Amino acid sequence: MSTDYEGPEIVAGGGLIEEGEAHGGWSRWVDIRSALAGAVPMPEVFLRSDGRPTFYRGQVNALVGESEGGKSLIAQAAVVAELEAGGHVVYLDHESDAVSVVSRLVSLGADADTLETHLHYMTPEGLLTPAEAEGFLAYLENLAPALVIVDGLTAAMESQGLNLNDNKDAAGIFRTYLNPMCECGAAVVVIHHVTKASDGRGTYGLGAVTLKNLIGGAQYGVETSDDSRHAPGRFGTSRLVIHKDRAGGVRMFAAKRAWATFATQSTATGAEDAHGRPLFRTTWELRVPGEGLEDGPTGCMEAVSRFIEAAGEPVSQRDVFAADLGAGYGEPTRKWALRELEAGEYITKGKGPKAYAHAAPYRAPEGSEE
Repeated sequence: MSTDYEGPEIVAGGGLIEEGEAHGGWSRWVDIRSALAGAVPMPEVFLRSDGRPTFYRGQVNALVGESEGGKSLIAQAAVVAELEAGGHVVYLDHESDAVSVVSRLVSLGADADTLETHLHYMTPEGLLTPAEAEGFLAYLENLAPALVIVDGLTAAMESQGLNLNDNKDAAGIFRTYLNPMCECGAAVVVIHHVTKASDGRGTYGLGAVTLKNLIGGAQYGVETSDDSRHAPGRFGTSRLVIHKDRAGGVRMFAAKRAWATFATQSTATGAEDAHGRPLFRTTWELRVPGEGLEDGPTGCMEAVSRFIEAAGEPVSQRDVFAADLGAGYGEPTRKWALRELEAGEYITKGKGPKAYAHAAPYRAPEGSEE
């Protein structure tokens, strides 16, 4: 974005002063009859393993947590899920670069052709002027994305000359940047950091309290531990804890404040990039808390192997999805297990619906989930 701006004076909080401007904000009375006929919003985007959505469309949502806790990875998994569903996704990246993000998305399962046609990526620079804002919002309206990612909030505010710790400026970033993007109907998801000190942090992120207070959708705290962090070649987990749910559409399906566990299994593909670094593929799942985590993804491989072995005849993918495997593994994990078992020649895949047949028993090694 250009910084060559010659227009009305820009004031603290990102507002504009137009001489003689009449905004009519005190004359727009609400029709109570239409309000009575309306429905309280429910989340629609990024499904948990039981089919319950995580983010609200037409609202600002947030992922808040410590560095390397999995915030961006979770947001990128949501991107992959929406791309797989055929939706368009906008990614406004204030902290990283296109190569890093796209390589992550490919590792998480995004199709290269779909990325080219349905991912709209930008690294915004400079002040968002009224003219640029008008053009940008018109682009969103025409595109009608399902999801808009803003990564991350601190850098976004700094780029607009706003103070992260000032409540007036915090209100300004919502008024001039975040809330207008909701008008296109997308779920806007902001990635934000927390303070380094955990004492007294509560459920607020870094900076002014208004940054949480103005969230209209859901805000989740992303938590992980050192031995569960997501990394190449490892099984990692993060917890999504509800910090705010204004409409209540998430909390009613949660166990207390725990919403989900985001689990990943990163496996080397055997290929290398141009610099000789190994490439990985990362299977992931947004799980109901406690669902099958005690056994890890290799536990799912063993469960699927035992199911196909006991069947005594070829089975379909749908049979595997419907099977009672004893640990509540969701469909993405079962699909991953089938691919891994086939690659290891523990099962064979033929033609037709009943494609998967037993070849050799697979048993998960002790401690493999670590």
